[in-house]
Amino acid sequence: MNAMTSLSIRIRDAAAADAAALSRLLGQLGYPTPPALAVARLAGLEAGGLTRVLIAVAGVEAIGFLALTRLDILPYAQPFARITALCVDESSRCAGVGRRLEERAAEIARGWGCEKIEVTSNRRRTRAHAFYARYGYEDTHRCFVKRLRGTEREGVHDASG
Repeated sequence: MNAMTSLSIRIRDAAAADAAALSRLLGQLGYPTPPALAVARLAGLEAGGLTRVLIAVAGVEAIGFLALTRLDILPYAQPFARITALCVDESSRCAGVGRRLEERAAEIARGWGCEKIEVTSNRRRTRAHAFYARYGYEDTHRCFVKRLRGTEREGVHDASG
């Protein structure tokens, strides 16, 4: 996708028909997910109404996605948004796809009345850290994870990876 310009990228909401693309992209992100499970998760997120999954398309090919969730928590007077997943296809990286997805996510978050967007990223994802820093994200928190026994299910992966 070297010749791709950001002008040829279209951002839209994900649909069930995107299951194969989501499955492929989740795999590239390190979370192997069969298409049927991707569709089920997408349906569950849509039903909850607090998450939007965006797809970046070049021509007819899905080349990236971003999942954005609105959070209302006790300490904050206003809601905030969290990017819970972002992946650009390996063949389309450094072509403006991630930037376009992030820009659309920021528009959605503003529409939700959010005061900020946050994202967590595994320490090993140094390229992702550089991407977020370029677009104004600050490294302000540490994330602590506690694994709960008896909650592991086959085919279910968390985002702490």
